[in-house]
Amino acid sequence: MRSGRWKGVLAAVGAAFSLCACEFMGLTTGEEETVAEISVSADAIRLEEQAPAAMGFDVVGDAGEIHVGPTEPEPEPTPESISEDAASETGVSGNSASENMAAYAAAAGSYDLTALKKMNFTEEQMAEILAYYDGAVFAGDSVLLGFRNYAAKSSDGFLKSLKFLAAGSFSLHNAFWPVSDKSVHPLYQGEQHPVWESLQLMEAKKAFLFFGINDVSLGMDDSIALYPQLIDKIKELSPDIEITIISATYTLKDAGTKGLNNTNLAAFNEAIQAKAEENGWGYIDMATVLSDGEGNLAAQYCSDGFVHETAAAYEVWTQMLIRYVADQLGYETPGMDEILVAPEPTETVSENEAADSSEETESTTGEDSEEVPEDAEPAENTAEETAAQ
Repeated sequence: MRSGRWKGVLAAVGAAFSLCACEFMGLTTGEEETVAEISVSADAIRLEEQAPAAMGFDVVGDAGEIHVGPTEPEPEPTPESISEDAASETGVSGNSASENMAAYAAAAGSYDLTALKKMNFTEEQMAEILAYYDGAVFAGDSVLLGFRNYAAKSSDGFLKSLKFLAAGSFSLHNAFWPVSDKSVHPLYQGEQHPVWESLQLMEAKKAFLFFGINDVSLGMDDSIALYPQLIDKIKELSPDIEITIISATYTLKDAGTKGLNNTNLAAFNEAIQAKAEENGWGYIDMATVLSDGEGNLAAQYCSDGFVHETAAAYEVWTQMLIRYVADQLGYETPGMDEILVAPEPTETVSENEAADSSEETESTTGEDSEEVPEDAEPAENTAEETAAQ
C-alpha cells in the first residue's frame, strides 16, 4: 500500500514538472492555442507579435545598402503551389487558397500593354528620367514590399538604386501608431520610426506612397481622410518633398473579403486621385494597367490567388514609373487610351463548327475575303510570355 501511494505521488510530481518544462520552453499544452495574428477587419488592425526585421527597409551603414535577405529568385507560383495562408503577408484576412483557385484559373487576361513596352527614349532622355528618382523613397505595404524585393534581385542599376520603406500590414491607419512592440512601421537602420521621421532621416526629396489595400475595410471615409493627414505629417518635417501617390492595386476576381473588395478599392482610388489633383500631388494609376479590364487584378499579375503580385506585374510597375517621369519632363509618352487596348476575345468553337468554317473558307473567293489591316492590334501575351519578357 505504501509503495503504491509513493508511486502515485511521484507520478503527480513528474507530471507537474513536465507541464512547467513545456510552458518554460514555450510549447502549447493547454486547451487554448496562441497564434501570431495579422489581420484587418472592419473593426481594427491587430498585430500580436512584432513584424520581423525582414518585413521592412533596413539601411546598413552610411553606404545605404538595402538588406533584403535571400537573393535567389522565387519561382512563379501556380494555383497548385499556393498555400492556404498565402494572403497573410498583406496583413489582411483573405479567403483560403481553395476558395480562390477557381477565380485564379478563370480570371481574364489583362490589357495589351504593347504601347507601354515600346516606349523609346534617347540615352540623354533616359538618364534624365532615371536621375529624377535620386532621393526618392517608396513607402507602403507588402505589395510594395514585393516590388522592393523584385528591384533588389534585379540586375538593373536603376531598380537596385531605389529606396523603400515597406512593411507587411502597413496602412494609413497604423502609420499613426506610436512606436512599440505592437507597431508595424518599416525599419530604418534597424529601428522603427513613423514614416515621416524615416523620410526626414533619409533626406528624401520625393515620396511615392502606396496605401489603401489594408485600409478600405476600416471605413472608407476615415481611410480617405487619413491620406492628406499623413502627407501633412510628412511635409511638417520635409516641407520641400514632392509627393506622388500610386493607386492601390486590386485583388483577383472574387477574391476580396468583406470591406476589402475591388468596388471599395476603385472608389478609394477615385477619391484619392481627386485629392491629388486638388493638392498638386502626382498620381500613378497602377491599378488600371494591372487589371483585367473589368476592375480586377489580372491573373498573370497575381502571385497568390489574392492580392500579391508577380514579377510580370513589377515589370509593368517599372515601365509606368518611367512613363510617369517622362510625362513630367514633357517627353512623348503613350496615352492611357493607347496603353489600355483590350485584346479581342477569342471564341471557342466546336470541331463541327471548325469544319464548317473551313469548308466555307475554301468556297470563298479572294474578293470576298477580308484582309487583316496592317495596323491591327497584336494579340495579347500569355502569362508565361509576359513573365519572360
